Amino acid sequence: MQQERIAHGWSGSVRQFLDAPESLVERALQDHISGLFGHGASLSQTEAWKEEIDVIKIAFRNLAISRQDCLNWSVVFEYELPLEGGRRPDVIVLGPGKVIILEFKQDNAVNRAAVDQVSAYARDLSEYHSETHELDVIPVLVPTKARNLNMQTENVFAISPDLIASTLDGMTEGKLIDLGNWINGDYAPLPTLIAAAKMIFNNERLPAIKRAESLGVGRAVAALEKIARDARENSHRSVAFVSGVPGAGKTLVGLQFVHQESSEKVNAVFLSGNGPLVDVLSGALKSTVFVKDLHSFIKTHGLTTKIPKQHIIVFDEAQRAWDATHMQNMNRVSFSEPDLLIAIGERIENWATLVGLIGQGQEINTGEEAGISGWAAALNESKSEIVWKVFIPPRFSDKFNSLHVQEIPELDLTKSLRARKAGDLHQWVENLLEGNVGDAALDAMKMSVDDFNIFITRDLGVAKEYLHSRYEGMEAARYGILASAKDKSLPEFGILNGYMDTKKIKYRDWYNNQKGEENSCANLETPMTEFGCQGLELDMAVVAWGDDFLWDGAKWEMRKMRTRFPQTDPHTLRKNSYRVLLTRSRDGLLIFVPPLRKFDFTEMVLLASGAKPLTHTIPFSDASGL
Repeated sequence: MQQERIAHGWSGSVRQFLDAPESLVERALQDHISGLFGHGASLSQTEAWKEEIDVIKIAFRNLAISRQDCLNWSVVFEYELPLEGGRRPDVIVLGPGKVIILEFKQDNAVNRAAVDQVSAYARDLSEYHSETHELDVIPVLVPTKARNLNMQTENVFAISPDLIASTLDGMTEGKLIDLGNWINGDYAPLPTLIAAAKMIFNNERLPAIKRAESLGVGRAVAALEKIARDARENSHRSVAFVSGVPGAGKTLVGLQFVHQESSEKVNAVFLSGNGPLVDVLSGALKSTVFVKDLHSFIKTHGLTTKIPKQHIIVFDEAQRAWDATHMQNMNRVSFSEPDLLIAIGERIENWATLVGLIGQGQEINTGEEAGISGWAAALNESKSEIVWKVFIPPRFSDKFNSLHVQEIPELDLTKSLRARKAGDLHQWVENLLEGNVGDAALDAMKMSVDDFNIFITRDLGVAKEYLHSRYEGMEAARYGILASAKDKSLPEFGILNGYMDTKKIKYRDWYNNQKGEENSCANLETPMTEFGCQGLELDMAVVAWGDDFLWDGAKWEMRKMRTRFPQTDPHTLRKNSYRVLLTRSRDGLLIFVPPLRKFDFTEMVLLASGAKPLTHTIPFSDASGL
């Protein structure tokens, strides 16, 4: 189904643009901004538009002298990328079989943030815009104060205003792109978890993301619907597990399934032991009906005889459910959370379907070490005569070998969606944390080709400047500082990651508020730890490396620390904390390594693993032409 006409400032053929009075184009751009944000454009923005219009008119008048076919090309100003929070490339030229993105900077040079910004525009149009999939997309920066500049770095060109015409003149002939078809093409980006949750609970159809569909999110939901329908129609109890790498869409599967199955006759609930996730989603949805705290649910229904009204219970990060030892320490109960949830399901009248969403390497708290094995033990050790039907991804077959289970491949989500084209981010993190430096470097190289860069800096100010510049004017962008809760060095650099500091954070504000609003992550003032970011995501994170997990020149070493309760494998819990911190980003990853000597080896291993030094200026070479 085709979307409504996409919002943009002004569009038309090059001939129409040259004939149109500048004031007409400027007024259209003003009206567009007013409709988008509810207020007029700033004086600096208006002046920038005047300069852009003037530059492009001169360029096309000069170009039309040598190739009049350019008059049939099209120009689009301020094309608004739908569902992208106001992201707008300055100018898009629909040339002969090519889409040229012109991003103007009032400067005499270009920096790293500008290169990454226009590169991301090209990447997303190529990936998500139906009329652009098969076309060449060329990102171009135009530093308006430069002269005689025609250079290239990576896939991005930098061209001064005086050379735009001659550069476009070198383009080969190709099929003319129809402006109307292009403007009205479907644009289906990957929504953030929060945006997707809003769409689901507002009964809006999620974008038909080509890549998400091919990676099985919809098939997983369909498989769960079939399992629940069979349990309801045949009055039995079933438990299913959905596995997925970080960012594969497990939480999205659970939310969509709960919403689709909720009705007056069938009640469903989404549970999470991740308090920040519950808070952020409840705030975004302005409802506490569908999303509830797992531990509170277990206290209410597992430690009493009260029977829940829900027949379908989905619990996120099921591998993190507390074991019996931790339940004894916390609640003086000698049963694990899996034991109690199975018992709850057995007390629900007639039928029940439990769904556990299982992440990989996400156990970061004391009491979570049992993982998926805790669920197999709970089913094996149940004293009830009720027989559960168990559905698992094939990868868990060795964990449930003493039970009769049905393997369903659709319940295994193996590719990350969070990083858009960077489906290999989780593999890079795995190789890094396992010390496979050569393999990690190859992963980083592959991601860089897909426009997902991993940067490293030892200057926090440089990191902040890059992020503010990269997302300038993008009101919906979410970027922030992530840090380990166990580090002791970061407060020296203004990153207050201690318990008393982070407990004051209002999670829903940190993730939902825009830059400039109180407590917003984009203010880059307050860090979020692994306990507050698990299951959530940012456009880009600054991961501040801590002294609790350092490379000693040959392997990762964990700093010894005191804990409230005994830990079975504290090194794995630390490693998993960094796995969580490093896999929250969608657009790219930025790592801050404190400028202290004890961090030197850590910087070296990150560089050897493919991270690039973040510098303001980047090397360009002479461009060979568009």
